[in-house]
Amino acid sequence: MTSISKIDEQLKSKIRGLVKQVVVKHHHEPSKQMIKEMPGRISLACPYCGDSSTDSSKKRGNLYWDTLQYHCFNCGEHGDVYSLLKDHHIQFADRDDSIAIIDYIQEHKIETNDVEVLEHDVFKLIYDLSPTRQELKDALGWVEVEPGDAPFFYLRNRLLTHKLEYFLYSPKDKRLVVLNLAPNNKIIGLQTRALTKHRKSRYLTYDIERIYQEMDKELKVTEEELISLKKISTLFGVLKVDLQREVTMFEGPIDAMFIQNSIGLATAGRSTEEFDEIPTIRYMFDNDDTGKKKMMEKLRRGKKIFMWQKFFEETKMDIKWQQFLKGVDKNELDKYPKELGDLNDLVRAAYILKDASIKSIDQYFSNSKLDAYYLWKI
Repeated sequence: MTSISKIDEQLKSKIRGLVKQVVVKHHHEPSKQMIKEMPGRISLACPYCGDSSTDSSKKRGNLYWDTLQYHCFNCGEHGDVYSLLKDHHIQFADRDDSIAIIDYIQEHKIETNDVEVLEHDVFKLIYDLSPTRQELKDALGWVEVEPGDAPFFYLRNRLLTHKLEYFLYSPKDKRLVVLNLAPNNKIIGLQTRALTKHRKSRYLTYDIERIYQEMDKELKVTEEELISLKKISTLFGVLKVDLQREVTMFEGPIDAMFIQNSIGLATAGRSTEEFDEIPTIRYMFDNDDTGKKKMMEKLRRGKKIFMWQKFFEETKMDIKWQQFLKGVDKNELDKYPKELGDLNDLVRAAYILKDASIKSIDQYFSNSKLDAYYLWKI
């Protein structure tokens, strides 16, 4: 029996019929016994967990035609169509069809874990849905940051004028736009920042759903897809990182621009537990109580974190910075960070002080629980 490179319509029809038998056997409500055809997949009420207990129309189980993988967004059950049918005592009438399906699954098996298989599909979806830079500019009236403009001076003060491709400017409400860039100038999310300290809503985060709302477009996805898309679109840089190499995660998108292969969160409050399973992830949260608490949690889970206090003890950067600020005219103090609270502050201080110790920053990431001493040492 030779394997097949693509599922033909006849075999698809047989699979649909068998999956229908599974949901009819497991569910009693007519609405849960229906399967729904979707682009590239069929959705069904999960027979493993019973799916939603409050809405019988919800179908969180998905069978993907390109790989014949099954995934439930409700209980997390993941496998392939063969195991789905076998688990519920349903089988092909024709033995050759069964062998063909097994061969297909083996040939198209993605050599990653379950989470990565799921992420692959969601990443492709958000990339396909995301507007381009030009589409954003045309729809919302945003413009490029040009030398001489207010946002250019803001970025120059933060040593970011070499990263202008990551920014746009909103002249209407005078806000800097920080872009979550994907390949080919696609924008999967963004954050706007008020350029004056006294503005309300200093930071505004736009996930893919809100971008569509601002552009007055309809986002045609399922509820389960939307949950995943909203999470991904607020992870700045996630579509450009290489997870096979070391990845540094920061609280904000600006800090992530100073270290290659990094991800920036829209807020420190966002859960990052799903990333703890990735061995290449390390964390550098802000040098404040919130950041220290988050990094202590990561250290307990065996993840590498940045040891701020150890860095300061050995480089004396914090002391040098405070000495520098004492010599600054009071009217000029607003141009400089009062404390070294994040990586951008650290880079700016190192540049002004001409201090090369920041080049050794990689040495101060540790997953040793003994180094917890440095997190709260004053």
